[in-house]
Amino acid sequence: MAKKLQNLENKLGSWTDQATLTRTQPAAAIAATTPSPTPSPTSDRTAYTVARSLLDRIAAVGAQHNMSQNEVVGHLLTWALDQVESGAYQLPTQATHEAGGQ
Repeated sequence: MAKKLQNLENKLGSWTDQATLTRTQPAAAIAATTPSPTPSPTSDRTAYTVARSLLDRIAAVGAQHNMSQNEVVGHLLTWALDQVESGAYQLPTQATHEAGGQ
């Protein structure tokens, strides 16, 4: 068995030999000409208590737009937070809630 394996290795060469044959540019040259990708924000798993009806709506929107529920939540939360931060929407404060207003 060892002799067959050695014969096969001699015929095929090592993977490093194959890589050398197929490489067209040195790796350093490729790295220098390829723009580095924009780093994406790291994800973190956090749990929030949400009504079942809201989860169902998120799932329905995701299915309708062929998106994962995580993508839907990310897009919608980003949009909503942008609205709050720009002043276009004001979140009800605790005092507003207690007074019955919005």
